Amino acid sequence: MEVGFISHMSDSIDFAVQRVYPDSYRGYCCKNIAEKIRASTGNNTVVEQLFWKTCKTYNVSDFYGRLNTLQNEVNGNDLHWLDNIVIAKWVRAFFHKVCFNVKFIDIPDIVNWIMTNMHELPITTIIQMVHDFMQGVYGQCAVSGVNFTGKFHGLLTPYALKVLQKRFSNSDGCRVRHIVGDRYEGSKYLTTEFVQLDRDICTSGKWQKSGIPCPHAIASLQRLEIEEIQLMVNYKLTTAVYQNAYQTDIVNPIPNLMHWEIPVERVGVLPPRQFT
Repeated sequence: MEVGFISHMSDSIDFAVQRVYPDSYRGYCCKNIAEKIRASTGNNTVVEQLFWKTCKTYNVSDFYGRLNTLQNEVNGNDLHWLDNIVIAKWVRAFFHKVCFNVKFIDIPDIVNWIMTNMHELPITTIIQMVHDFMQGVYGQCAVSGVNFTGKFHGLLTPYALKVLQKRFSNSDGCRVRHIVGDRYEGSKYLTTEFVQLDRDICTSGKWQKSGIPCPHAIASLQRLEIEEIQLMVNYKLTTAVYQNAYQTDIVNPIPNLMHWEIPVERVGVLPPRQFT
């Protein structure tokens, strides 16, 4: 099972995630990093925009080019702390696996809100509140998934369809040259990329990272209609997969106290050490 966890920059969750999901990927929330950049640069919107362009790059060469532009824009060592963050945790081009907009529940925000406003409640009550929140999110997504088929009458989720249509428009003006077999060369402006249709890859990195054909691939498939190109989008971005992800309206409930498993060996937990 491919699972990815995106959270704030705290690494305290790593141990638990790796223990339960050893093959999973964990990255940092770019919004969280952007907030820190905003504070470090005195709300410099130009720097923040350059950061977003840098973290959203699809290939390594583009990343280093935009990173250099970002570093030249900042004054002094405003972003020296960014060098200490593992690139693979916040840059799209270095993600180990394809990123999909399929199953998303913003648990950290609800936990932070509960801990800030209701920290005096028993931990079991807080956990139950988190459970109820997740149950509500599942219910909303399940309703949305049912509406996808009726409203859009398409194979893809609205997110995937929107991206595909945008890339379809961006493919206009792309000059294509057939190389051999399923390999093509696509050129637009001063950029040239190479597409291999049988492997669903492009040197731009967009196709393999997003699961959606890039403008160069679409231009190479210009003989096809958009409905046929939809079939080349990764199946994880289809309405069927989305509906399956939320087909159940039940999030694992918290068992009653009488059913809790009490370990034979009791372990004493000391309070956190106080540093002065």
